[in-house]
Amino acid sequence: MARRFPILAALAVLLAATASARADAYWDWQLTSPYDLSVPVQILVVEPTGVTSAQVAALKARGVRPFCYVSIGTWEPWRDDADAFPASVIGNTVGDWPDEKYVDMADRVHVWPLMKARFDRCAAMGFVGVEPDNMGAHDNDTGFPFTSADAVVYFREMAAHAHGLGMKILQKNADELVPQLVGTFDGMLVEECFHYDFCEDALPYVQAGKPVLAVEFTENGGDWAAYCRQAKAYGFHLLLKSYEVTAGGQVCR
Repeated sequence: MARRFPILAALAVLLAATASARADAYWDWQLTSPYDLSVPVQILVVEPTGVTSAQVAALKARGVRPFCYVSIGTWEPWRDDADAFPASVIGNTVGDWPDEKYVDMADRVHVWPLMKARFDRCAAMGFVGVEPDNMGAHDNDTGFPFTSADAVVYFREMAAHAHGLGMKILQKNADELVPQLVGTFDGMLVEECFHYDFCEDALPYVQAGKPVLAVEFTENGGDWAAYCRQAKAYGFHLLLKSYEVTAGGQVCR
């Protein structure tokens, strides 16, 4: 999910120092400002409120495939559509994000159409793909009784809608659902799989010829060189980012 923690000055220096060494990165992930849309990557996952349709078009003109960040598992009060969610579908607070709350992903009357409308806006802006966040909501205390089976039904519906709009869609985390979703989704974005030791769960995507976009976070420490070696062995496209998920970072070469 999108991180909104204050960045330390020392970390900012580190990221600035490594940002220039990204020329051959496969992808980048930017959810908070300042954004750097000049990065020479194949895929750029970006917060849609941080760019304009003209900038999305310019990215595509350069050969970059822009993917649109959408939280499909939570309600965020700063979104333009926040007031459209009835109280009945807004659940418990999301971990360390006190303003963000889970939604009832099994609600087909309100939640499904609202999330599809978010995909519609991404398509209208010219995005070629979607990064749907908070797909692991069913594993948390959401305040709703939906199960992993309910989640799979919902995710397949969202994937079908994205595909109907001509967009690709990535599975975001929820690694235990890979067997059910790998045939439907077009790739996977996985956070901290080396730190928490579950990277092998994403291998079916590689075996299916679909990209795995992996990210580790500087705040967790860890052996970056070892992570990078293993990522290359797996065929993952690995980045090192801060929890801010802003421009900069380090790419595994």
